[in-house]
Amino acid sequence: MLIRITFLGTGAGMPGKDRYLPAILVEDGLRKILLDAGEGVQYRLFEIGVSPLKITHIFITHLHGDHVFGLPGLLATMAMLGRKEDLVISGPSGIVNFVKSSMEIVGDPPFHVRIYEIEPSIGIKDVINEENFSLQCTLAKHTVPDCAYSLNWRTYVGRFNPERAKELGVPITLWKRLHMGETVVLNDGRVIKPEDVVEIRSSGLVKVVYTGDTAPADSVVEISRGAQVLIHDSTFSMIEDGNLIWNQGHSRSVDAARVAKEAGVERLVLTHISNRYSDPELLAAEASEVFPNVIAARDLMSLMITS
Repeated sequence: MLIRITFLGTGAGMPGKDRYLPAILVEDGLRKILLDAGEGVQYRLFEIGVSPLKITHIFITHLHGDHVFGLPGLLATMAMLGRKEDLVISGPSGIVNFVKSSMEIVGDPPFHVRIYEIEPSIGIKDVINEENFSLQCTLAKHTVPDCAYSLNWRTYVGRFNPERAKELGVPITLWKRLHMGETVVLNDGRVIKPEDVVEIRSSGLVKVVYTGDTAPADSVVEISRGAQVLIHDSTFSMIEDGNLIWNQGHSRSVDAARVAKEAGVERLVLTHISNRYSDPELLAAEASEVFPNVIAARDLMSLMITS
């Protein structure tokens, strides 16, 4: 499995010259998942050649404007372009009203929106369970309810058996989906499972965690355990007053690094960076003193995860 993470916007509060507001695109070959939808997200999607019609899921961490004001425009464009496929949206309490209000402005859309409204709590809560993908959340530590999300993919290691697939009449176009662990339905109604055509030797979990806005929190540590990538709020430098920053519901570079170290993640990515820092490498350098495998996100930067 190949997962691509593209940072469409890495800023905080207001857009900057080189930093758009928060939005991250996660692609796994079957889905195009948007994490938050800050102002300008459509323009960034067009820049990287991704049509709004291709977005399958949108997961909003919280309802502060810098994370959600791009959503109404995105929905309007989907409607204008005649989208037919369902769209999945999740977010904390209030997301249903926000989406409904947006759609009233757009008009009656030609597609269905499935909304998962979450009451995030300190424990880890299951939100979505699809074929080889699941979404969990926990309560981050912000000034409003904030869903820190864990995106999880179950991967299968094994040899694909093309002869068996041909015997079952499975079109070649469906082979990749089966090899990635997805059950498919043929035109004649038959259900084909991965184990029908894949000699599965083992399975594993790919895990990406995105915090949204948060001060350091034990709940974020717990949901991040074992993650390949932790994308964490790093609004400020370590030179700022920690207590002041935490009371605002944000983290410094070293705070994010300590969470990553305690959770035992493989890689830390700093994002939601204040425009007061023209070079985000300052924050990465600070964090690396605590957790070495760290990078500071830049707009339009991409990461690849393979399993």
